Amino acid sequence: MKKSEWSIQSKKHLVLLLHALFLVLVMTGASFIYLNSNFGRGLSWIHEESFADTSSFKTLLEDDIDKIFQYVNYKDVFETDGLIDYSKEMVSVTSNSGKTIIYTLNDLTRYAKNQGYYLSDTFEVAGGPGPISPLEPSAETAEPLVNWKVYKPNEQYHEPGDAFASLEDLSLEVLTLLGEYYRIQYNYIEKPSNLYFRVFYRDDNHHDYVYTNAGTKTPEDIRALGRYLYISGDSILMDTNMRHVPDNITALLETYNIYDNGNYYIAIGLDTDYPNQDIYSKSNYEYNQIRVDYIFGLVLLGIGLLGCLITLLYLSALSGYETNERKSVRLHGFDQIPLECSFLLFAGLLAFGFLIVQEIGNPLLHLVVNNHYWSYAERLLWAFVVYLISFNQSFLWLRCYKAHTLWSNSLLHHAYLWLLRYLTGCSFPFRLTLSFIGFWTVNLTLLAVFFYFFLNQSLLSATYVYLVPAVAFLGFNLWVFFLLWRNASENQKISQALYSMTDGDTSYKIDLMGFSGKELELAKTINNISVGLSTALQEQVKSERLKADLITNVSHDIKTPLTSIINYVDLIKREHIQDEKVQRYLEVLDQKSQRLKTLTEDLVEASKASSGNLKLEIARIDIVELIQQTNGEFEEKFALRHLEMVSHLPNQVIFIEADGRRLWRVLENLYNNAFKYAMEQSRVYIDITANDGWVSITIKNISENPLNINAGELTERFVRGDVARTTEGSGLGLSIAKSLTELQGGRFELYIDGDLFKAQISFPTLVIPTDY
Repeated sequence: MKKSEWSIQSKKHLVLLLHALFLVLVMTGASFIYLNSNFGRGLSWIHEESFADTSSFKTLLEDDIDKIFQYVNYKDVFETDGLIDYSKEMVSVTSNSGKTIIYTLNDLTRYAKNQGYYLSDTFEVAGGPGPISPLEPSAETAEPLVNWKVYKPNEQYHEPGDAFASLEDLSLEVLTLLGEYYRIQYNYIEKPSNLYFRVFYRDDNHHDYVYTNAGTKTPEDIRALGRYLYISGDSILMDTNMRHVPDNITALLETYNIYDNGNYYIAIGLDTDYPNQDIYSKSNYEYNQIRVDYIFGLVLLGIGLLGCLITLLYLSALSGYETNERKSVRLHGFDQIPLECSFLLFAGLLAFGFLIVQEIGNPLLHLVVNNHYWSYAERLLWAFVVYLISFNQSFLWLRCYKAHTLWSNSLLHHAYLWLLRYLTGCSFPFRLTLSFIGFWTVNLTLLAVFFYFFLNQSLLSATYVYLVPAVAFLGFNLWVFFLLWRNASENQKISQALYSMTDGDTSYKIDLMGFSGKELELAKTINNISVGLSTALQEQVKSERLKADLITNVSHDIKTPLTSIINYVDLIKREHIQDEKVQRYLEVLDQKSQRLKTLTEDLVEASKASSGNLKLEIARIDIVELIQQTNGEFEEKFALRHLEMVSHLPNQVIFIEADGRRLWRVLENLYNNAFKYAMEQSRVYIDITANDGWVSITIKNISENPLNINAGELTERFVRGDVARTTEGSGLGLSIAKSLTELQGGRFELYIDGDLFKAQISFPTLVIPTDY
């Protein structure tokens, strides 16, 4: 059963939908890439870089180093023996009466609480003023003079007013520092962290001061982590495997070295396995997600671009056609306008699209898109509009190109044809003179414009505009060269036609496509001469027919004695001769006489078919039913050589007009040819196809012997594909089949591809009335 085919319109719609989907993939992938924080860094970072190698890690580490040294400072300010000590003295002030007051951490925190302030769960100062505390000073000492602050021992006051502060300001300042201390203590000491540090100082009395969240880990243990940094006071070198070293670490290390010696070091390490949940593990996860997004965007972009290219090529192949055979191109309304007007229309559509994007598209985008992405979204929308307009216009030009109207329908072409018609009527010297004058006029004008712009470049808005006349000069001369080359090519084709006709090919025709002017008239004249010569050769054809008649008569005369020989051989065989040698002789004589009979009949039929002397009895024939009957006739015969018959026949009635007996002879010859020459234990394919008012019967098989012959030679008389002649045959079967097919108004074609042999006969299908 014949498989149903999709219509070309359905294919176009499906491929267009796929193209739109791939275009969405391209835009999605481009968005993933463009909006990624690593856009513009190429592709090497994807497989060469980890989060610990990024500048973001450096920024995060610098911030944490600041906090580490704040912890170094706060630990001595707020702690005693590792525990927070509220009895520690924080601030010393002198009241207006001259009395010196020292406030402890407990005093200041209590005052802050009495004022309504407290630390939130994120260790931020919260709350507000409350009832006046018992510790509230009198009005005359509301702004005492600050003598010192234990947490800012080196604080200096540049203005007289800087040394005065209210108790509320001091308590809030201490409470803020206490909150920072708690935050650092919680995030880096109590809470598991992937960042480990160890800060070591030794005073001149060999007392060690260690600040760490690494527990018992030594600097060597910290070095064994994924990323590390080690700085010692006794060396100017920094031991690290970090790509980006924090800028603030050496300065802070010296700033907090209150012992003024080189007996210190700092070891910082990051466990890049990120076993703990902290800011580093979160940042590493986000960085890896960025990497995944970037790769995902690249994959989408690659698939989208490849899909767009494939679907675009397929749409280009289908564009303009309305049937699967793709024989004619249909042009739509806008396809009929001249090329120059089409360009103007394209420019107008682009301008209109830009206006729509500016006035309508962009404001709508601003309603639904985050303002950080406005610029990209606007560019993406504009690119989509340009692609949509260009897509439609490109296929318009493609259809015109396929229909050969892209140039022929242009205004320039019409002007060119008018000029050509005018010049065609002129003499050759006049045309040559006019062309020569026009050539030098254009060249000298372009050269003059070029040198004028070159010498006056200061007048130009763009530096290289003076090159435009030079490019036009080059293009014009290339165009003139093309015209001369085309003229030479036309003369070459005319010369080739004359040489071919001289060599005896009197039916040679010049393809007039591309000819113009005088050369076109000359080519038409030569084609007319070719027709005249062909007419003169008809006498030779008559002579050939006489030869065919002679063959027919001689073959007919041979048949009478040959019939007698066959009859007498048959009579002798009935005598039941016992001599085995005589029996073998009789078998050989019988085989050769039968072969001679077949050869004689084939020769007569070939002669009649080629000369057209056969009387045809044309009738309506169901070709599908005829093939089914033929398959049945040859099924047992094919089985003798183990040939499998594979048929693909339509489930419908297809009528043709032909001579049933002659058509059967054609099929018999083709089937016998397959039986004789097909490879044993192979398949013989018989197909029937109907297209464009013709029905074709195709027989395909694999040849047992190499086909070292052209397909055209096989239809000549006494030519066989089996050059070794190991099989019985006259070499007339295919010649007879071709002649009989063409005599009935059909087409006979042979194809050879390696060892594949394919024969195809075609007949016009008979249109049956609907009321049949």
